[in-house]
Amino acid sequence: MASTDDFETPVFCGNRLSHAYIVCQSLTDDLAMSVVCSSPGHRPCRSCVHCEKASKRIHPDITIIDIPESKREITVDQIRRINENVIVVPNDSEKKAYIIKNADAMNIPAQNALLRTLEDPPSHTVFILVTSLPAALLHTVRSRCVQINSRQEFLVREANTLAIANDFFTACENGYEGLAKTMFQLEKLDKPGFADFLEAATEIAVEKAKDAALNGSASQAALYLHTQRLLSRAGDFLDRNVGIGHIAGLLCAGNPFMK
Repeated sequence: MASTDDFETPVFCGNRLSHAYIVCQSLTDDLAMSVVCSSPGHRPCRSCVHCEKASKRIHPDITIIDIPESKREITVDQIRRINENVIVVPNDSEKKAYIIKNADAMNIPAQNALLRTLEDPPSHTVFILVTSLPAALLHTVRSRCVQINSRQEFLVREANTLAIANDFFTACENGYEGLAKTMFQLEKLDKPGFADFLEAATEIAVEKAKDAALNGSASQAALYLHTQRLLSRAGDFLDRNVGIGHIAGLLCAGNPFMK
């Protein structure tokens, strides 16, 4: 059983969220709260108006889907209604959350319908698939979600993502040998993990560009902005299901620090 200290640990630092998660029931409320939280730092803050609404289960940007009464499964019609609704922008928050309870009870047509949205989700939408049986989900669904079983695993994944992103820039600034080693790390990531890396690295590139500009180094700022654009291209390729190995090669070959 998780300790009280575990539950006081923020789930996120900053605004980075993947578009879809597979989680156990005990993480659901905190994750949904983190999606709508307005804190610029640790999330959930548990004190903003969005966290308060989420804790009372009255937040308009959190939608819960479950097995209907008198049925044994989540149907394709339920998922189609979600797919029609996802394009609608959030009411109050920057993002909105769809919690699918008992996600393993989705029938195959329902999972395939959800897959279409998971492949190209709106940027303001986060899906939370709640299940104790992830293996019951289609592999194609699982591959497009971050699967996390505990709060500690959230923190470890976040730390690993930031470490790899920082390693990427250290390698960029120090030559091919270090960059090749970092590319090897990237190739071992799953698709959600690689997407997290790209988002973290993009944030770092923007901050480094700002610092370089403030310090009067226009040429250095230009290198970081070029890297930001390269990371954006990598994200486009990832969305088109280009292999991670190929994208890692692009980041290496197209790296402006190596030219």
